[in-house]
Formats: sequence, C-alpha cells, structure tokens
Amino acid sequence: MPRPATTHILAAVDLSDTALTVIAYAFDLSQLHKARFTVLHVVHDLSYYSGVFITGKPLATLQHDLEVEARERLDALCQEACKDAPLDATFTADIVTGRPVAEVHHAIVERGIDCLVIGAHSVDKPEHQLFGSTAERLLHQIRCPTIVVPPDRIVDYVSHG
Repeated sequence: MPRPATTHILAAVDLSDTALTVIAYAFDLSQLHKARFTVLHVVHDLSYYSGVFITGKPLATLQHDLEVEARERLDALCQEACKDAPLDATFTADIVTGRPVAEVHHAIVERGIDCLVIGAHSVDKPEHQLFGSTAERLLHQIRCPTIVVPPDRIVDYVSHG
C-alpha cells in the first residue's frame, strides 16, 4: 500500500531554546516533501490563570504585550531557521491565543496538517510543573504522524543541520 503524501507540515513551538531547531528541522522536512509549512506558537490565554498570579498591569494589557513579544520572537526565529532557504520557499508563521494543546489540535484538524514537529524538554523545567508537558499531551490527542525533537538533539541538529 502506498504511503500518503505529506502536504502540510506544522512546527508547533514554545519559543524556548528548542524552537530554532524545531523550526529548522520542520522546514527542511517541508522542502524535502515539497509540502506547505506552517509555524505556530500559542500564547497562553491569561484569563484562564487569573487567580494564579497578581500583576500591576491590567490583564488585557499584559496579554497584548505577551502577544506582541511572541510575534517578534517567532519572526526572528523563523528568519534565522530559514535563512538559507531557496528564494521561492514560503511558509506561514502564526500566533494564536488559547490553551496550547487545544489550539495545536485545532490547527491540525482545521489546516489539514499531515505531520507535526514539536520539541521536547527536560522535566525539570519549572513551567512544566504548572502547565504540564504540552508535547506529551498532544501525543495522546492527535492522529497525524508526529516528530518529537528531543533536547539532546538540539545542539547536534543546529551544528550539523
């Protein structure tokens, strides 16, 4: 039985140290398969956590600041990861607000994603103690092939591409 063609690859990134490698890996994969390529970052919707922290800024202002900062960081990472791309290479970089697992799952379904590329972190990250591992939860919910880039492969891939 012939395997299905890969036509749309999604790199879901959290803007951590793994993001550059995840984007570069997914972009290379998209070029190999001549597939569309989308990079997605989900900004946590702070309204879900309003009782968890106290801030001097209004929540809406803080949310907006996070989204602007995420856009700037994502654009810089995409530019760096795809700097050696052919001139005709294109991709989409999107920022959405919500719960990461739900928004990535929604993107996979709505955009017809054939392959997901995500990064893994070590479990000692403080934010995993509050939010849990997005990569792990995604693996239980999605139905498309998924590539998880482990933390120990990050330096190797960036160094040797």
